[in-house]
Amino acid sequence: MIAKLVLITTAALLASAPRALSFPPRVAHAASPARTAASPPSIGATSTSSSVTSLGASSNEPHLQPRPRPPSKSTTDPNFLQRIRLRLGFAKGLRERVVHKYFHGVDTKNIPQIVECFEADGAIIRDVCSLSNRDASYEDVGKLVAPEFLGERCREFLAAHPDAKVMFHYSPTCGRGRNNNWVYAHWYETGAWSGESGGIRPDGSPLNVQGQTRFLVNDDLKIEEIVITRTFSRWEEMLIKGGG
Repeated sequence: MIAKLVLITTAALLASAPRALSFPPRVAHAASPARTAASPPSIGATSTSSSVTSLGASSNEPHLQPRPRPPSKSTTDPNFLQRIRLRLGFAKGLRERVVHKYFHGVDTKNIPQIVECFEADGAIIRDVCSLSNRDASYEDVGKLVAPEFLGERCREFLAAHPDAKVMFHYSPTCGRGRNNNWVYAHWYETGAWSGESGGIRPDGSPLNVQGQTRFLVNDDLKIEEIVITRTFSRWEEMLIKGGG
């Protein structure tokens, strides 16, 4: 009789639980080479959310937002329930908003906002398309860099392309499964090389670059690793040739 009552009570609780707290299907992930056991998401293994609920859960809208979303208070000061969900490996919508915040900082040329997105001790950057990494293994292309360095690099790029705008082919999307904290984005930038930066004068060539980047966002809502696959602007090519 007691066992039957427990089963009935459990079923009632599950039926009445809010959808935002439901557990996603478990997915087996390979171990990541840096700091975490969660594997990066793929296009075919991503969540279908695009907005954040009060608990940091994701809605069922597709990720087809063309522009970065402005930062929200939850990405810098999550409430108690959001913190619990982050520690449990959920709150994927909050992790996505951190990546939106980064791209929004680039789009609005807000360098402090960009710097604020990263772990204070630095972030691992793996630029797999860099010419200097052509013959290097995946493990060897990672570099731990300070947030201020990343902000300065963005400032130099934006000085060369003052009208640069960030757009999405596929906006930030967190991978499925508990403790999969990788956020994927397919972005592109438009504008023109119209400003002098890094000692290189502009030639007026159009800015037409794109990339697919994944961001490892930790439970403190800081980016601690980036893996970049991208094309280069004319200014970047000239900077590389000059050893910048």
